[in-house]
Parts: sequence; structure tokens; C-alpha cells
Amino acid sequence: MKDNVASRSTAGRPSDFSGRRVSGTSNPLIREALKIKEKRRKHREGVFIVEGPHLVEMAHASPIADLKHVFFTEEFSSSGGGRQLLKLLKETSVKLVETSRRVIERLADTETPQGIAAVLSLKTVALDAISPKNIPLLVICDGIQDPGNIGTIIRASDAAGADAVLLTPGTCDPFMPKAIRASAGSIFTVPVLFAEIEELIEFLSDRRIMLYGADVHASRSLYETDFRTPVAVVFGNEAHGIGAVLLKKSGLLFRIPVIGRAESLNVAMAVSVCLYEAARQRLIF
Repeated sequence: MKDNVASRSTAGRPSDFSGRRVSGTSNPLIREALKIKEKRRKHREGVFIVEGPHLVEMAHASPIADLKHVFFTEEFSSSGGGRQLLKLLKETSVKLVETSRRVIERLADTETPQGIAAVLSLKTVALDAISPKNIPLLVICDGIQDPGNIGTIIRASDAAGADAVLLTPGTCDPFMPKAIRASAGSIFTVPVLFAEIEELIEFLSDRRIMLYGADVHASRSLYETDFRTPVAVVFGNEAHGIGAVLLKKSGLLFRIPVIGRAESLNVAMAVSVCLYEAARQRLIF
């Protein structure tokens, strides 16, 4: 059966947010969106897909996000929250396209899609364009591989008031579906960017920002570490830790004390603990 791309009649319909309806996966719009989804599994690029009303709404509200197409089901547009979100989006330049549940299931990465998905891109943020607070607090992810960890780190960084999350080469793509979901929308509120290690070291040096490293072998405890100074904290690969270059360049290494029998903390948990210790010290300061 050929795709149905046609003008819609509003008769008997609870709402009308689009002049067209796409019901099959061979339509050019859907084919392009599916191609974007598959490419995200392989390498970084500027365009990606988010799903669910929360992420779509946060993308809409973000000054760095550029929504291109929003696909939704009739069922979603019939719900109270769906009508409200689509009405908000209709007032913008984003293209709204009603489609079938089958299409949304193909575009989504979750087992139970919520009836809406969007194609978007983020404006590129240059390292020099970061505007830290008076006492900068930056998070550096050095070769971290798990997208769930990256997303959680972005979320924790946003919650604890970090200025940016910087990713070195070899770190996983923060715009993979799992990373985006784990960020709970913080991908749209805290600057996240890749940086070469040499460029990163020069940036920190020029701005007199100290480089601290979280290292399980360090003798100094997290709670003996002063975070009231301009600082960038580097966290390393889940299995191998911080790479040799950043480890050598770190002016201070610290560890998180493990009181129980656990060997260590998950890297995303470690970031959360460290950032909230920094926030605690700064609030007292």
C-alpha cells in the first residue's frame, strides 16, 4: 500500500495541527528521519531524534535547539497534554506532521513510545564561547563509553550548577537516544561539547582554571579537596580511568572514599557525588 500523504479534513477530528498526514515509512520525510536514527548509532552528526513530550517540550524551550520536524499520532493530539504541546509548537516555524503509531514506533527507541518524536539539531557551541560563572566549575569526560553514563553526567552537571560538560575524543556520542533520555532534557540546558585535549589544556591555562582528576588510586580524599577555586574536574573511562595526558596535567588528584565493600562507584555516580561536594563547599563559601 502506498503512503498516504494528503490534506486532512477536520470534520469529526478533535484537533488539527497539520495540513498533511504521513502514514507509511516509505515517505521521504520518514525515510530521512529513519536514516538519521540509524546514523546516530554509528557516528556523530548534527541532527538527531528525540521522543516523548518532555524532551520535545524542553527542546522547544531551549535557545540552542532547532526543531525541524515533529511527528505525532492522532491519539497523542487527542490527549489534553498533546493538544497543549502541539498548539505551542504550531505557533513556531516547526513542521508538524501527523503519522501512524507504526511510524512512531519505528522512529522511537523505547518499547512504549508516547506518540511524539522530533528531528532537531543543536547550535554548535565553541569552547571559547563558554561563559562560566565567577567561580567556574567544568566537568570533563575523558573517554567515557556508556551513553547512559554520559546522559546521567550531563543531568547531574546541570543540577549541581556546572558551567559545561566537555568531552574528549573517544568519549561516546551524547546525542545517542540512551544518552538523551538519561539526561532528562539537560542536554538542552547545559553546554555540551567535544574538545581536543591540547585545546582543552590551553583553554584552562588561559583562564587560570585548575584541573583536578578523580582517580581511585589518589591518596587525597574528595573531602580534603578545595572546590572553592575555579576548577575543571576530569573523570575517566569506566575501565581504565583518566588518560595519560590529562592524568599528568592534573594539578590535583583525589578519590571518593568507599566505606562499604563495593570496589568503586559507577562513573556517573562519582560525578554526582563530586559535584554536590563542590556545590556544598561553594554554598558555604
